[in-house]
Formats: sequence, structure tokens, C-alpha cells
Amino acid sequence: MLAAVVVLSVAEATSERFSDFIQDNSLLATFLAEAVLLVGVYLVIDEIIERREARRWSDVMALGVRALSTRAEGPAEVVRRAVDELAVETAPVDYQEFVSHRADELAHWLRADGARARSFAEQTRRSATRLEDAIIRWGPTLIEDPDSAELLNLLPDIVDSARSAADTIAPADGRLEPARPELFEQSVLDVLSHADEFQRRAAPRAQR
Repeated sequence: MLAAVVVLSVAEATSERFSDFIQDNSLLATFLAEAVLLVGVYLVIDEIIERREARRWSDVMALGVRALSTRAEGPAEVVRRAVDELAVETAPVDYQEFVSHRADELAHWLRADGARARSFAEQTRRSATRLEDAIIRWGPTLIEDPDSAELLNLLPDIVDSARSAADTIAPADGRLEPARPELFEQSVLDVLSHADEFQRRAAPRAQR
């Protein structure tokens, strides 16, 4: 648009024939000027709308990531609290390292008390369900963005692993099956590692 205005202005200033043509056809000149102005206004408005939509879409994405980030922490927080209660005098800095070395001890400690086992299992299942609900709510929106879609891929594993850990400690049907420390260890490690990875990758996007 600017180039067209410049060309017309230069042509009128430097070309006597073009200047005479403009003077002799004032109606056409007015039409050309209004057409250029109309195109300019259209382009400006279109740019404003596109920027506003992009900003709004970015805000929606950030909101969805923050919502999922909160829910993704739920199962991991249940595990961390259990570890803190077990190792009350030596609370670990690295929960994944603790679980990788003492998962068997954690599982037996949880199962040693029926109320404690049920509480752990119920909280873990509840947090997994909340995360699953958040995935269902925000997934169709966030999947439109490639980066957000990659983040979503981490979350179903947290849900499945959390439920697996809960079933190992206190099955939903109430039957206490033989301990399977290797399954518990892997499930809990998956919960912690995927939650940490999600938070690490989601933090920059949630702050947009």
C-alpha cells in the first residue's frame, strides 16, 4: 500500500503527462486514492484482528497448561507426602532417587497399616481422576498446538501409573494381594518422573 502511494506521488511529481492525466480525470484520481486508502484500512484492521486472536489463543493455551500443570502434580504430591512420612527425619531432596532405592520399604510401610494404605490409594486414585478430567477438558484445545500436544503425551502415563501404584497398595475391590514391589517402584517412578518432566517443559508456556 505504501509502495503504491509512493509510486503514484513520484509519478505525479516527475511526469508531466501523468500529472495532466490526473488533473483531467479528477474523478478517477479520487477513486484511485480512495481505493488505496480502503485497502490500507483493511490491511491495518486485519493485522489488528490477527494479533488479537493470536494473543487470545496464546492466553487460552497458557491457561490450559497451567490447569494441567496443577493436576499433573496431584499424584506426585501424594507420593512425596508418603515418602516424607516414612523418612520424617531424613526427608529426601531427590524423591526419584529415594524411590529407586527404597520402593520396597515404602510399599511395605504403606501396606502395614490398613487405614494408611487405603488413604494413599484413595488420594492417588482421586488425583489421577482429576488429572484425567483435566485432560478431557483441555486436550481438544491444546492438541491444536504442536508443543502443547507433546506435553499432553506425558499425562496419560501419570494417570495409568498412579492407578497402578494405588492398586498395588490397596486394590479398589478391597482384596489385599501379595506385594509386587517391582511394579510399585516402576509405577511411582513413572509418576514422579513424568510429573517433573511436565513441570519443567510446561513452566515457560504457562507464564506466557
